[in-house]
Amino acid sequence: MKSSSLRFILLSCLSLVLVFYVAAAAQNSSAPEPKYRTNFVVYDVAKKTTSTLFTIDGEWHAPNWTADGKYLVSDMGNALYRIPVSGADKGKPEKIYSSPDMIATNDHAVSWDGKQVADTVIKLPMPAKIRGAADIPNPILVMNLDGSAAHQVHMGWLHGWSPDAKYLVYTGTLQDSASLYRINADGSGEMRLTTAKGSDDGPEYSADGKWVYFCSNRSGKWNAWRMPAAGAGPDDKLAEKVTTGTDTQDWFPHISPDGKWLYTISYPKDHPDHNYIGDGMQIKLLRLKDGVAAKGADLTTVRTFFGGQGAGNTGGWSMDSKRFAWTEYEKLSPSAK
Repeated sequence: MKSSSLRFILLSCLSLVLVFYVAAAAQNSSAPEPKYRTNFVVYDVAKKTTSTLFTIDGEWHAPNWTADGKYLVSDMGNALYRIPVSGADKGKPEKIYSSPDMIATNDHAVSWDGKQVADTVIKLPMPAKIRGAADIPNPILVMNLDGSAAHQVHMGWLHGWSPDAKYLVYTGTLQDSASLYRINADGSGEMRLTTAKGSDDGPEYSADGKWVYFCSNRSGKWNAWRMPAAGAGPDDKLAEKVTTGTDTQDWFPHISPDGKWLYTISYPKDHPDHNYIGDGMQIKLLRLKDGVAAKGADLTTVRTFFGGQGAGNTGGWSMDSKRFAWTEYEKLSPSAK
């Protein structure tokens, strides 16, 4: 792995730890003031329109639709929440998981049947000295949708469930390697899925369970890729590049449940890691045919916004494939309520 590639993935993970550690500290402070107000934004695929579903003070991340379409699961500070998307309680967060010795992160995903949530948490206290991402204590927890029965199954940066809920896929770091892995939902049977040089991140299953989509900088910049669910094979020869755009760093490909669309969270080209909150973030959409770009198609920009870390690093599709959600930020003045 090139040292620059490793540095990007280490900086991303280390900045993630800092973001959540500071947020947790602020939440426990005697007089915390939110830095941002978060808009939960939805794109309607058929209408080709965006709209704000609701707005909440604080820095919220990675909304996941529940299978019944009634809630978005999101994190803020050191806790995990579910938020009703309609009715009298629309936009009112309900805390489902928090722990005094764990920080919930934006690496969370709802199982396809809607019964469980998996989330990578950061275990406290942090080590006195962190040399790299492999030193970060990052347990993967699995819990019921209401946050009950939370239990650790493995370590890693969780990103997705298989459609049958048998497997979890995640990014694992070990010394100088940042690769993709699969485990059984109980944490057993670890399998390494990618081995090629470069950094890989954000693995997610297609609805038929045959493919895992992910992002990688193995070709020189971050693009969307896919591989068979059983892995990329020797020297990653079975990995297939899905996007070819050159004007942005295209992270975290999210394929729609019907397999017809894919969107990415795209960073300005001069930000090859995702340690960034600022202007120029983009949501990009791609029409698929047989799981890859339709002939002559590439990512097109749906929205440019102020945001960054965690806006949508795990999937935000509704199960009917009609909409997907992400988060955008507004800066608040120090005196804002």
